[in-house]
Amino acid sequence: MDNWDDIRFFLAVARSGSVRAAASALGVNHSTVLRHVSQLEAQLSARLFEKLPSGYVLTPAGEEIVELAGSMESLSSQLQAQIFARDQSLSGALRVAMPPSLATDLMMPDFADFSRQHPAIELQIISSYDTVNLTRRQADIAVRLVFDQMNLPQHLIGTRLQDVYRGVYIASSALDTIQTDDLSDIRWILKEEDGNAPDWAATSKLGSKRPPVIVNDLASQVAAAKAEMGATILACFIGDEDPGLVRVPGSAIQYYGTIWLLTLDETRKIKRVRVFSDFIKSRIAARADVLAGRS
Repeated sequence: MDNWDDIRFFLAVARSGSVRAAASALGVNHSTVLRHVSQLEAQLSARLFEKLPSGYVLTPAGEEIVELAGSMESLSSQLQAQIFARDQSLSGALRVAMPPSLATDLMMPDFADFSRQHPAIELQIISSYDTVNLTRRQADIAVRLVFDQMNLPQHLIGTRLQDVYRGVYIASSALDTIQTDDLSDIRWILKEEDGNAPDWAATSKLGSKRPPVIVNDLASQVAAAKAEMGATILACFIGDEDPGLVRVPGSAIQYYGTIWLLTLDETRKIKRVRVFSDFIKSRIAARADVLAGRS
């Protein structure tokens, strides 16, 4: 196995069962994946995959080397992390992954302050709801909203920061027009992935007379509420801080999740990672009331 890239591409196909999916994950085209897999098969003089209607399936030879290839990948990542940890300067790239809502609605002013304080650090913000793989160096730090602590990867170093609460919001401009003793005419604005409104939020039979408005992203959810289309459930740090929104009178707030800061043991030894981590911990702590809906 002369070329590590061949092994990396082989593992991507083995894990996804698809050349197309592997190409997408690696950021290359379809033919590049096939070329590297073919090179590895030529080196080993063995066929590693069977192409079936359901996708690419490992042959017995592929099954024999996939565990070894995984171990090589782990050792390569460990080596990179150890070398990276030697860099103790406050300069260079720093990749931070987090959900878009935390980046745009909560922490962007803090990132601006951090960049002003440390102009030599290239702050790279990966704003996505997809989970990045810190072991594969897709990011140096992840700031996640965790709903179940048991789902946290055991190999990561995690710091629990602050609990996040959510409430029920409508447009501020609609506040004077509603009857707080009967909210049945107000529609729910619901995110498709979340399903029906939970019992804790269904105050005064809110939305019971009309079908809901269904959206599939947070920006549309907020925009629909501000356009007086109905009431919706938002994290308090979003709803309370937006002057165009107000909590539905008499509605409750509920625990939503907890913000965690995650990194690898080796990565956290890097000076710029430590400095950024301490900075964000202090900024999140200062927003405890906003996150808990007490602002």
